[in-house]
Amino acid sequence: MTELMLSTPMRIRPHGSDTIRDITTLKDASEILIDWPQAERGPFYQTAREQVEAALENKAGASRAQEAFAALCNHAGVLVR
Repeated sequence: MTELMLSTPMRIRPHGSDTIRDITTLKDASEILIDWPQAERGPFYQTAREQVEAALENKAGASRAQEAFAALCNHAGVLVR
């Protein structure tokens, strides 16, 4: 996978974790998406997954992928501000 850096690093607290994780690349975001709880996967998840994977395959822009991932994390309440 390509190491595409996020324009603005993000901090999240993954589901069921007390640990804060820094997300600095789209590969980091992809890893979070792989581990995303099955019961919490919906339209926001699907969009983020598609955008992140497309960007990693150089089929879409990294900024759109970051926006979709940030929207998912915000919607799920795991984004640390």
